[in-house]
Amino acid sequence: MRWSPQQEDALRAVAEWLRRGDSPVFRLFGFAGTGKTTLAKHIAEDIDGKVAFAAFTGKAAHVLRSKGCEGAGTIHSLIYRPRANDDDDEQPTFAINHDSAASKADLIIIDECSMVDEELGRDLLSFGTPVLVLGDPAQLPPVKGGGYFTESEPDQMLTEVHRQAQDNPIIRLSMAVRAGEPVEYGEHGESRVISRREIDAAQILAADQVLVGTNKTRRLYNQRIRELKGLLSPMPAVGDKLVCLRNDKQKGLLNGGTWVVSELAAPRKSLLRLAVKPEEDATGKAVKVSVHPNFFENGGEDLPYAQRRNSDEFDYGYALTVHKSQGSQWDNLVLFDESYAFREHRDRWLYTGLTRAAKRITIVR
Repeated sequence: MRWSPQQEDALRAVAEWLRRGDSPVFRLFGFAGTGKTTLAKHIAEDIDGKVAFAAFTGKAAHVLRSKGCEGAGTIHSLIYRPRANDDDDEQPTFAINHDSAASKADLIIIDECSMVDEELGRDLLSFGTPVLVLGDPAQLPPVKGGGYFTESEPDQMLTEVHRQAQDNPIIRLSMAVRAGEPVEYGEHGESRVISRREIDAAQILAADQVLVGTNKTRRLYNQRIRELKGLLSPMPAVGDKLVCLRNDKQKGLLNGGTWVVSELAAPRKSLLRLAVKPEEDATGKAVKVSVHPNFFENGGEDLPYAQRRNSDEFDYGYALTVHKSQGSQWDNLVLFDESYAFREHRDRWLYTGLTRAAKRITIVR
């Protein structure tokens, strides 16, 4: 494959970093379409040994696998293991797996690194394996708690969008947004920019994910989508899609991860008891969670800490804010453009929302 001068510089810089072995992390950052994943695959192929690919969320790991990064999973599954217990019905907890693929790898490559927090980042580095992290500085700053790898300047920054990527309508739209240019209404390959009067229930229900700007809109749209699906109770039902609002390493819960309710149990001590499975792996083992009903009523915003601390934190996940979606991608996305609410981050908000789409996006303005 022919590389641009900028990409060749990046390959040389990574090779020199690996040769020196004097730093645990190399930050390879770049805009959408600059070839970060392609370069990472090439680097992995040149490694004389084992390479482990991972991302913060299961959705992002799925996108990595679709791009040919074999065996890509979540960072959590790469470095942690369930603690052994004698009761099959007991809730599993997790600890660092010192015999994991991370311990045997010669290089670990992490995509969508902005969501990694300090605890997860330190645990990842504890294996002593070199870690190449991929990120995009044009996206929104990470949500509270993330940014362990993105707080520092990149070791190599890719700014040139390669020719093949420019043929991708989503990349072209993202380039226009990053340049401060208007996004035109109409068809953009399989993607579209339409007005609100052109969107209908069928298009929303067919989407893999709906993204919005504000929590007020998110709650309103989650309620409406549940109604369209015939889910009229304010509390979760089997099959409901949820989003995790707080990391819990012990349970394998990641902030922003999407889950599906697989089982309901009788409430206990004012907490709803649910079994949930990752949206991208319905065959996986269910995780038992206990959630205060207030989270499904108004996101837990007015819940006193004394009650919040005993609750897992989930809300409905049919509609997510763009902030909460960082670190994930979906094939078919509907984005309600509320960039006007973000003032100085307006273009970064729209750029981040656009680049959550892997194949097609409908922007509703």
